[in-house]
Amino acid sequence: MDEKKLRYYERKYERNPVEDAIKDISNKWTLHILRDLFLGKSHFNEFQTNRKTLDNKSLTRCLKTMEKNGLIMRLTEDDEITYHLTEKGHSLNKVFYELLLFALNNDKNNEHYNDYEKEELKEMYLDILDLK
Repeated sequence: MDEKKLRYYERKYERNPVEDAIKDISNKWTLHILRDLFLGKSHFNEFQTNRKTLDNKSLTRCLKTMEKNGLIMRLTEDDEITYHLTEKGHSLNKVFYELLLFALNNDKNNEHYNDYEKEELKEMYLDILDLK
């Protein structure tokens, strides 16, 4: 790209849309909760399963932020509260999968996952994220 065009774009689009998108998912617990929602979990206590450090206050704050950002909706029916992905939240499925691929492809020395587990995770997430 030539220098003049680059300066024009930098001035016109000073705000970075990627940064805006990352802000929506940058909370410590947001990706965990998104994964749980893709897995079909919808209740407050389900999001805390196997997460000893996720206290009620942190989870409440995270869910409210996710709702404010339009990623989830909170429904109350017969005194039961459930959380569900919005269209915007569900549209993160491809982003979520690309982040998974990024993580697995950069685990060069199989520090976290062996080759079999990497392939299994790819298949599992294709199914979970409804990308098949």
